[in-house]
Amino acid sequence: MSAPSAVLSESTPLSDAASKDKVKRVKSRAEMSSYGLVSKEVEKDEGVSKVYDVNTLITWKVFGIASGTVLHSSTLWKETAMMALVYWFVFGPSYIWRWKGFSEFVGKESTIRAFIAMFSTLIGLLLSFYTALNLGRWWQMRMAVQAIQEGSKKLTMMVSQGVTQDKVLLQTINRYARASLYLIFQASQMEPGEDAPVIKAVKRGFLTQEEADNLQKLNPHMAFVQAETLWVWLGNVVTRLHDQGLTKGAPHYCLLIATVDQGRSGICDVQTFLETPIPLGYVHLLCLMVKLHNLILTVLMAMTAVMHAGGQHGFDIVGVFRVSVRAFFMPFLYNALLVLNAEVTDPFGGDDGDFSWSNFDSNLAMSGKSYAKASNHLPESLKAHFLPIKSEQGP
Repeated sequence: MSAPSAVLSESTPLSDAASKDKVKRVKSRAEMSSYGLVSKEVEKDEGVSKVYDVNTLITWKVFGIASGTVLHSSTLWKETAMMALVYWFVFGPSYIWRWKGFSEFVGKESTIRAFIAMFSTLIGLLLSFYTALNLGRWWQMRMAVQAIQEGSKKLTMMVSQGVTQDKVLLQTINRYARASLYLIFQASQMEPGEDAPVIKAVKRGFLTQEEADNLQKLNPHMAFVQAETLWVWLGNVVTRLHDQGLTKGAPHYCLLIATVDQGRSGICDVQTFLETPIPLGYVHLLCLMVKLHNLILTVLMAMTAVMHAGGQHGFDIVGVFRVSVRAFFMPFLYNALLVLNAEVTDPFGGDDGDFSWSNFDSNLAMSGKSYAKASNHLPESLKAHFLPIKSEQGP
């Protein structure tokens, strides 16, 4: 039998065993997701895994990653192909029928770069502000979804642990919260000719036919109003529980209503961001400047490439390569930023980089189920050292 290994502590950070253990821990953390101490494979089985590994993105492996990125946008590649046609349309004829004094006609490359830099600096500032604004709105919508989730979880916890453990009621709270979130996603993903989101919710089992009919009576078309109405119904249930004397008084009732309103206000926040885009004038001016910049840059770089491709100095391979890369890279970068901003405008559309409804729904479903049964699976330490809740109410 081998001798037991020495105990390692913080005082021996450079030992081989400690280094190997540290690498193992880092690798283990990389294989675990932020959802909890479960592997990504388990999360995928339960529909709650949609994260990326930043440790992969900071390496050369980033060149092999395309799913969920802007590289999957057909619009980006169409715009790039259009710029390529413009480049070769200018470069080809100019190279074939290059006239005497062509270099003097084009001018110095430094002058051209200075002219382009004037556009690039302004567009860079406008694009930076536009991107920061859109990413801020994207995060606010994520926080609004979180408010819906937290409203459901908090209401389930407060009702199950402080009001009643009625199974039907707790299931209804969870079902209505999931249905409201489902309606938001389906409103963004709805195509012409498809069933209304509320009808899809019935088919998925989130709503009964009676509930769907009542929602359509209250508002036949607006999915966001229907989603809010589900939380209004929960508010009515809380009021009924209070009228029956099941709450612990007015403060308790107000807190329950505030929790219901937390979920309802999350829906309002999402609707506000989706229905109030950044002012058209700003977006139009920015996009117009980007397209003009890309066109002018491509034409001038093509002519500069022709200048390096002939003349008294011969064919300058490095010069042609340099200006050609600039002609394609800068328009590609600016177009990619525009496409990225367009995608984050509505993160509920079902694209690869959008929010995943299945993630949120699985989280709500598992949390609601766990909260509702928590009081029936208390640790023995709590049962043994604390009096039952009911006995605390009496003398």
